[in-house]
Amino acid sequence: MKELNSIKIFLGVISLAIVVVILKELKTIFVPLTFAAFLSFLFQPLNRFLLNKKIPVGITILLMVIIILVSFTLMGTIVYTSISSFVTEFPKYEAQISEMFQELIVQLEIPVEKVMDYLKNKVNWLQLADRFSLSKIISGTMGTFIDFLVKLLLTVAFMIFIVLERTKLIKRVERVLTIDEAKHSTNVVLKIEQSVKTYIVNKTFISLITGLISMFFIAVLGINFAVISGLLIFILNYIPNLGSIVASAFPMLICFIQFGISWQLIAISIALISTQMIMGNFVEPKMMGTGLKLSPLFVLIALIFWFWVWGPVGMILAVPISSAMNLIIKEIPALKIVSAFISSE
Repeated sequence: MKELNSIKIFLGVISLAIVVVILKELKTIFVPLTFAAFLSFLFQPLNRFLLNKKIPVGITILLMVIIILVSFTLMGTIVYTSISSFVTEFPKYEAQISEMFQELIVQLEIPVEKVMDYLKNKVNWLQLADRFSLSKIISGTMGTFIDFLVKLLLTVAFMIFIVLERTKLIKRVERVLTIDEAKHSTNVVLKIEQSVKTYIVNKTFISLITGLISMFFIAVLGINFAVISGLLIFILNYIPNLGSIVASAFPMLICFIQFGISWQLIAISIALISTQMIMGNFVEPKMMGTGLKLSPLFVLIALIFWFWVWGPVGMILAVPISSAMNLIIKEIPALKIVSAFISSE
């Protein structure tokens, strides 16, 4: 019996490793599929409401697609406008950075002649210029935009098929299970749907409020790029713990370049840190409640793992994926020990 259990554990570890490799290598497919699954959970109340009103499924899907495309179009317009403003104003900051660098060299008494000789003899300027050439930057930007567009279309396509298959899949599962088993499975799916929906809606609201408050302070203190700073804080706030720190560093850096070590830098640092602490330690726990029930240590491990698997997008998806996994693992008696490590209860 012990040998049989050891074999099961060994095969389980191998299977898990294979699944991780597949997820990592085929992330171009699995990332849109995961987003599509979460979007289908998010739109499920609207979908259920329209079906109860005898609205055809085709019109329901069309409405969801329009909502998604309009939302991404608005977001893309804001991002494009903000980046264009940043690119236009960057030469001014480039001159200021150059002046600050020269002052640092003078204060530290660095021998400029040796630095220039090193840069002249050791740096391959032709290769560096080719790497940062305008044509390559443009082609890279276009490649990123096309990649984003393909993933968006894949996400919409996957979501359409998930919505179309959802009712049929439930009926097929009910045919092969007993009444009690079917009810149990339905309850698990509903718990996952409620957990993911609650997290996405509340996290979006909290991130939006945090971004708007931060943007208000940045604009009042006269710091440039208030819109793009607020947008960064809104997006990166989806990454628990680490995202808000990284996002707040950008407006602080702009303030330092713009005003140097000044009262504006101290004021914006206090304002951003206070906003993040109040929203993260008081508002978010009140809104989220104990719905996710995930251990903080496991959340940190999940962030690192999903970043390794799917990059920055994986960090955004880490918490809802972990929450869904925890709800599924709880229903498997043999894996309750694993749920004890994952859960905060």
